[in-house]
Amino acid sequence: MTEGLEGDPRVLWSEDVLRYRDTDANGHVNNAVFAAFCESGRVQFFGTHLTPLLTPDTFFVIARFVIDYRAELHYPGRVRTATWLARAGRTSLSFRHRILTGDDVAGEAESICVLLSKDTRRPTPLGAAGEVAARLVVEAAAG
Repeated sequence: MTEGLEGDPRVLWSEDVLRYRDTDANGHVNNAVFAAFCESGRVQFFGTHLTPLLTPDTFFVIARFVIDYRAELHYPGRVRTATWLARAGRTSLSFRHRILTGDDVAGEAESICVLLSKDTRRPTPLGAAGEVAARLVVEAAAG
């Protein structure tokens, strides 16, 4: 279920190990851990592509985060998460995430991050990071 994501250099792949402590009373990996998989991908994406272009007086926040759970995950195991940019706006970025266990999709998510000014705590233009982000958008990989 990678549908062309594997070979696209704009898609960032991160890998996580499932830990015993990730499990809940039902014996499967807790839903909050799925959010952590997506966070790993976003943080790596920012560090690889965008953070070096930002001014030190700005920071990203999450404005929206939605997860669709497709399958249970169980300890022990590993997951791979694909993270890609679906849209680059003036002050915000929309990401898509696909969490895989083997070839099976365990979850899909969307996150929207907004760049804020540290001084005003208000949205601020992406600037040079926005120009780079626009070239990294993957339009055809939606769910």
